[in-house]
Parts: sequence; C-alpha cells; structure tokens
Amino acid sequence: MANAQMRSQRLRVSGIAAHVRGSAAEFSCQLEELSADGAFLRADRLVEIGSTLEVELVKPGARKPLRLRGIVLRAIPGRDGQQPGLDVEFRLVPNEDFQGLVAWIDEMRARAGHALSQLPGIAPPAQDSDGEGERSKLMLQIKGLLMEMDDLRDRLRMRDIEIDDLRSQLATAEQLLGRRT
Repeated sequence: MANAQMRSQRLRVSGIAAHVRGSAAEFSCQLEELSADGAFLRADRLVEIGSTLEVELVKPGARKPLRLRGIVLRAIPGRDGQQPGLDVEFRLVPNEDFQGLVAWIDEMRARAGHALSQLPGIAPPAQDSDGEGERSKLMLQIKGLLMEMDDLRDRLRMRDIEIDDLRSQLATAEQLLGRRT
C-alpha cells in the first residue's frame, strides 16, 4: 500500500482509447485512470504480471497518439459484469511522449477545474475581509473532496487487489495441501 501512495495521483478519464501490444497479443482497451507514471486499463483479457506492454493512447482530436512502454503490475479479474483490468506502470518513456503525457494530464486537470467552476447554483459571492470569496472557499472544499474521493477509490482498488492476491495464495495452498494427502 505504501508503494501506491508514493505514485502520483491518478485521474479518472473517459473517451481515451488504448491500443496495447504485448509479446503474445495485440488488443484495444479503454483507459480508465491515468497519471504520469502509470495507467489503469479495462480490457477483454488479462495479461501476465510482469509483462512488458507497448501502450498507444489515442485521444479524440489529438494530432498523434502517445506511445508509452509499461510493465503490468497487477491483473485484476473482471467481476460483476466489469471487464478485467490491467494496472500498468510506465517505464522507459521517450521524453517527447512523456512531455505529451504531462500536457494531457495538465489539460485534463484544467478542464476538470473549469467544469467545477461552472457548477449551477454557485453564484459569485461578495469578498470577505481576507479578500477571499466564499466561492473560492467552496471550490477549494470541492477540489479537496474530489482528491479525497480519488484517494479512497485508489485505496479501495488496492484493497481489492490484495483480496485477489490472498484468494490466489489460498487456492495455491489448497492445491498443495490436496496433493500431499
């Protein structure tokens, strides 16, 4: 869990397709979360942990895709109608593509901030004695809550991963015990 906290904050994204190439397969999937150091992809298949992947991200309206290389840290089986997921950590990304990735993330954060500022029912209030308006305080609270929600979502996903790992270890132990009797 400490490793997950050291990683940069991931953004929930939609509408960005990912084309993935690995040693054994080539497939398309949907990008669900993105950060400067990794991504979470929803795919119709699982890939072995430790596999190296070439990930090409395609954003609508972008002139060219981002080409990133990563390693599968976790492969999460699909549950309750959800597709399986791949937790990928980016490694050895060319500088140009890394700069493009950072620009995409900055753009998404700016767009999310602009969307929050356009929430209906929040009128620009009068300035208080500190020179900071109520609207600024509300926006700061909303942004803080959204960051906290993202952190909780990450913690929940990590907990699900831990549970899946423990189930796998239990199944392995049960197989070993079954073979010895």
